[in-house]
Amino acid sequence: MAKKNNVKTLLIVFIVLIGILALLQIRTRKTESSLKRDLIKVDTAKVTSIILYPQAEKGAALEITRKGDKWRIKKGKKEAPVEAGSVRNMLNEIIHIRPKRLAAVSDTAWDDYSVTDSTATRLVVQEGHKKTLDLYIGKFTVDKNAQMYGGYQGRVMGSSYIRPGNQKEVYEVDGFLALSFNQNFDAWRDHLFIRTTRSNLRKFTFTYPADSGFVVQYADSLWNVEGAPADSAGMANYLADWTFRRYADFADNYDPPANPDFQITAEGNNMDPVVIKAYRDPRYHFVMNSSMNPETWFADKDSSIYKMFFVPKAKFLNKSGR
Repeated sequence: MAKKNNVKTLLIVFIVLIGILALLQIRTRKTESSLKRDLIKVDTAKVTSIILYPQAEKGAALEITRKGDKWRIKKGKKEAPVEAGSVRNMLNEIIHIRPKRLAAVSDTAWDDYSVTDSTATRLVVQEGHKKTLDLYIGKFTVDKNAQMYGGYQGRVMGSSYIRPGNQKEVYEVDGFLALSFNQNFDAWRDHLFIRTTRSNLRKFTFTYPADSGFVVQYADSLWNVEGAPADSAGMANYLADWTFRRYADFADNYDPPANPDFQITAEGNNMDPVVIKAYRDPRYHFVMNSSMNPETWFADKDSSIYKMFFVPKAKFLNKSGR
């Protein structure tokens, strides 16, 4: 009889344990579903502004605002165009934030994950007057096991820690969010100097001081320098320099004179003329400007940009190339 009671007791205990396990699994599934569904609610088509408080700027606000189909960034009274595609990439990263687990449930752990007001990079997303996201981005960690095996398809894997602004909870998510969002003002602005399609270029007009300018033009399947055949290697190198260039050293608050010291106008098929201007300046040596990014003035302290584009006529006639 006692043996039968023991079996019955064990059976009851077993059933109770199964019930507890089932409840825990249901609760876990509900929690995971809630995390993935409710943490990030952003309609990228409706976003009008993104406000960052990056540690790289010591918490100063960077406001990225939509102006028509373009974006601009502002820090205090300083304002500049934003690099094409960077906001799109940012929004894409935001909507793909997926919690892997709940890392902490109390503000006593905020310091451990660098999600306090003073240690995190804060991210605010606005859709008109409606705030749709307020997120504190903390530290990240590298997955040492994934790193040991070269990561996934050669990529280093890791996790970041985030805290929604209206919650005490801290969540672990995939990726290195701080590397993406903890950037200073200059990192977000438009760095583009030149982007053209090499095969479209057909003519360069060099406007130099004292009537020393010249024209290089493509005609009858050949490049020529005012009637003289251009060196093919030198020409190929020069055309390659026009394919894509971007720079990150800015000459803000530069007030240019009426006319540049040097100017190049590039023309071609299926493209608007592109104008590069160079100004001598004692602070920067040269200040450069391109019609492809007309609001931006680039500091050319070592003259490397100037030397790349503003070549003498002899460079095109030199048979040894550049």
